[in-house]
Amino acid sequence: PQAASVQEIQTSHENLAKINSAAQLMQCSAVIDILFLMDGSYSIGKGTFERSKHYAVKLCEALDVAPDKVRVGLIQFGSVPRLEFSLDSYSTKQELKKHLKQISYRGGSTQTGLALKYILRKGFPGGRNSSSVPRVTILLSDGRSQGTVAQAATQLKEKGVVLFAVGLRYPKWEELHALASEPLESHVFFAEHFYDAVNGLYTTLNMFSFCNAKPTGCQMESFPCERKTLETMKELQGNFMCWKGSKGYSPFTSLCPYYR
Repeated sequence: PQAASVQEIQTSHENLAKINSAAQLMQCSAVIDILFLMDGSYSIGKGTFERSKHYAVKLCEALDVAPDKVRVGLIQFGSVPRLEFSLDSYSTKQELKKHLKQISYRGGSTQTGLALKYILRKGFPGGRNSSSVPRVTILLSDGRSQGTVAQAATQLKEKGVVLFAVGLRYPKWEELHALASEPLESHVFFAEHFYDAVNGLYTTLNMFSFCNAKPTGCQMESFPCERKTLETMKELQGNFMCWKGSKGYSPFTSLCPYYR
């Protein structure tokens, strides 16, 4: 029985290696402009921000990054939107991934509406000003915005921008659904389900013929897909004494809620 379990583990690893090598072959090779809109507000926190960067890096691994193919840019937003790099900044995947990893978390309030209006006003910085080039915005956020977001998102979609919403941490799904392009099940994902989210977004890009990802000598097959809906519940567990500061030798403590 022990030998069998080792065999199963080895087989599992071999299958995973095949899947990974297939993913490396399946490069999205197309003339397309992709702009990440990354939430760097205090409600996200530095840990989740680092995970969202990792998500962006993994997605970029499946893109054929080149000046005449896939261009990628990134805006980080908190209280104000900040262009981290434009779509024409990096011409190779290695350069792009290196600078993605170096982006610093900035904090601030969650002004998603201002970030969307920034794109409406400035367009896709460094992108190709041609109606024949598809434009895709990938929002990475917990969807807990200050101010209104729906109107700016609607205006972007009316201009032909395809909007994906990737939920982080404990997402406010109603807002992310209101922002994303239709059909929602192809444009809204949960980043915590890491490979599902990367594969789902990548599959949608292929499904809408944005990308041609069929490498030479490969045959494409379609398989039925099982769809599951996940609900995340935040539950109050109780309170604990937490440090608030001190004055001289007198510490100030308070009761803080503990959630799971």
